[in-house]
Amino acid sequence: MKKLLLIAVMSVMALGAWSQNASDYGIVMEQPAGELKTYDRAGYAYYYSGEYIRRGAQTGTIDIVFGEDNKVYFKQPLSKLEINSWVEGTLSEDGTTITVPMGQNVAYDAEVNDVITLAVLDYDEDYEEFEVRNSAHNVQFSISGDKISLIGTSSSVVFGAIYTNSQEWAGYADYSSVYTPTTQAQDVLVELPAGVETQVYTFQANGYDGTAFKYNVNVGVDNNDVYIQGIFSDVPQSWIKGTRQGNTVTFAQDQYIGQVANKPNYMAGAQTNASGSKDICDFVLNYDEATDTYTNVTDYLIQNTTKGVVYYVQAFSNIVITRDANDGAYTIPYYQGFETQAAFSEFTVVNANNDNRTWTYGGSVGQNVTYQWNSNSAADDWLITPAIIMTPGATYEFGIDAKASGYTERFEVLLGNEPTVESMYASVIPATEISGYDVTHYTGRFTITPSKSDGKYYIGIHAISDADMFTLTIDNLSVDAAVVTEINDINAAKVQDDNYYDLMGRKMNPNNLPAGIYIHAGKKILVK
Repeated sequence: MKKLLLIAVMSVMALGAWSQNASDYGIVMEQPAGELKTYDRAGYAYYYSGEYIRRGAQTGTIDIVFGEDNKVYFKQPLSKLEINSWVEGTLSEDGTTITVPMGQNVAYDAEVNDVITLAVLDYDEDYEEFEVRNSAHNVQFSISGDKISLIGTSSSVVFGAIYTNSQEWAGYADYSSVYTPTTQAQDVLVELPAGVETQVYTFQANGYDGTAFKYNVNVGVDNNDVYIQGIFSDVPQSWIKGTRQGNTVTFAQDQYIGQVANKPNYMAGAQTNASGSKDICDFVLNYDEATDTYTNVTDYLIQNTTKGVVYYVQAFSNIVITRDANDGAYTIPYYQGFETQAAFSEFTVVNANNDNRTWTYGGSVGQNVTYQWNSNSAADDWLITPAIIMTPGATYEFGIDAKASGYTERFEVLLGNEPTVESMYASVIPATEISGYDVTHYTGRFTITPSKSDGKYYIGIHAISDADMFTLTIDNLSVDAAVVTEINDINAAKVQDDNYYDLMGRKMNPNNLPAGIYIHAGKKILVK
């Protein structure tokens, strides 16, 4: 179990020694004769990361040659073993299965002077150990149409590789593999056709952990084609395309939605099967023309990291996509916890001093927004909310969490008629200093004037720290109708609010909180 010398990252010297010895051990490096076909890989894989066993999705492609006498040859038979050797299998007479014998050598590891060979292994997840299944002399693939699937494997029974002498797992194993004719050339982003008008809809759904999501998406309709942009927070600019027939809109699975962490991601549907697990499928929405609303028919809409199998980073259920009468503007109460990149992308960032520093998103771990210092220039950077519908003459309360990182930072908050610096006209929170490391909740009251016919107003958070400070971080921004009291204090103040709120800003019963993320005392808490 300590042979962590993964072939994919061997030194040039080791690879050279390996290639010199390949033929000595019956390792086939030349492409066999026959018809070459390329397939997209899908399924799951075990591999080492550092000293830990990881499970991930299979990605990339596999080349398969169909030769004479029913011979079939697989190049790089294990997805994580990036050595271009070939192994041989036999196609059944009826053309429905391919049998690949175990014991075929696929690589030579010169560092440990041992050969890597194919084997079926049992995996004990509790002990994180692989053991060779000596009774298994081959693996089989089924053929259905153009699809080739590895059968008889699971998370506990895998098609893998071992070191010949020690019989230890060599760090490579696949299961539930599915190969489909490659569509790599079709890995292009969906584009909205020129001239198609879009409208703002509100997307509401539950994440796979029960978290409630609500934000704006764009929807465009071109005859029977329906385009939606902005569903997935990692790729907020990407579109997905569906085809409407009657009251249903079907989005084909495996639509490419862009690179995330340098890996391709895809849109798909997922349906819960009889065993409780999820199967990949097309995603279907039902459309109600009377209410201009789309709801999910398929159990889940997923952001998938591979094709053909379910291996997702986002999964949405209980989906409602409805026309936004305010054309993207938010109503009171408004709350933003910056849970996603998509939420941050709704804000307008203005780098007024035109330097190389401005507001940036903190990411999935930070889930906040940060201004980072410039050594030579004072901060002059704006973060402006999306449009918020407010009533002229009414008084509102603005709230925000802010923290410094040891150095003294400064910010102010203003009200504006448009999402521009020039339109900011009224103080919400005056210039305020913040230091230390603690998160502090600030509030400010303001009254809406003058009247605007569309009722849309904007709030700008203005970073004004001196040069060569450090970081100013904000989170949990809210706007709500002010509670009328005898004291009308518009100055920033620390508040100790003991209530619990969901991410929509709604007050919750603390004795009956469903699983999800909530705001309490100015901080996010996770209820499981």
